[in-house]
Amino acid sequence: MTSMRREEGRRQGAEGYSLSELLTVIALLGMFILFGGPAMADGFRAYKVKSSANIVATDVRGMRYAAVGNRTALTMTTSTQGSGTNPNTYVFTNAAGQAITRRLESGVNLENGSAATISFTTTGSTGSTATQVLIVSMDINSTRGDRYTISVSPTGTVTTAYATYTP
Repeated sequence: MTSMRREEGRRQGAEGYSLSELLTVIALLGMFILFGGPAMADGFRAYKVKSSANIVATDVRGMRYAAVGNRTALTMTTSTQGSGTNPNTYVFTNAAGQAITRRLESGVNLENGSAATISFTTTGSTGSTATQVLIVSMDINSTRGDRYTISVSPTGTVTTAYATYTP
């Protein structure tokens, strides 16, 4: 008896979605895309600059550990966003003694806060009396930019600080 009712309902078109239900779903999807799209794009840009800053800070820390572990002085050389040849790149020697060149993600900028090089001695200190600073930044949208400041103290301590700015 039940299967007869189902078959009869199928013949009459009782199953499925109405046109108004489909239009409502399409309208809701359109609103999600309209309002969610720019937020997703901003979130992706913020992720790019944060991950780039984390990679730079990790490389600086690794270079310090390699200098102490291998008992050799090591130096990182940076090329800022204004550099004509290789903008937004840095070169350093890893623990295996290989020269590594890294380029930041597209749109992410590398700025020298204090010096174009960061060096570590065999004791892990910088051999400098001042804190050395690298800045990784990116404009997220027309009203906000993200900036990560990587500081290396004279004793070799590496810290990272986050701030926003107005482009």
